[in-house]
Amino acid sequence: MAHEEIFSRVVKVFHQVFGATHAIGYSTSSADLAGWDSLNHVILIQELEKEFGLHFDLFDVLELTSVEGIVNFIASKTAR
Repeated sequence: MAHEEIFSRVVKVFHQVFGATHAIGYSTSSADLAGWDSLNHVILIQELEKEFGLHFDLFDVLELTSVEGIVNFIASKTAR
């Protein structure tokens, strides 16, 4: 799956979780979104798992704090 497609789908999930009023870019991180707290991080991960049919383990979840990291992680999982 191409990074562009993954990014587009990730942005869709971000808008579902955080609202469509937030501009989500490749460099967006947890520090950029006031609502990206620990609870919403869990919700975000759950929605990403549903969207991509993947399972993220605990260590992955703790490290995924930016859109770029999430896109790269999903790309590595879907390239197999």
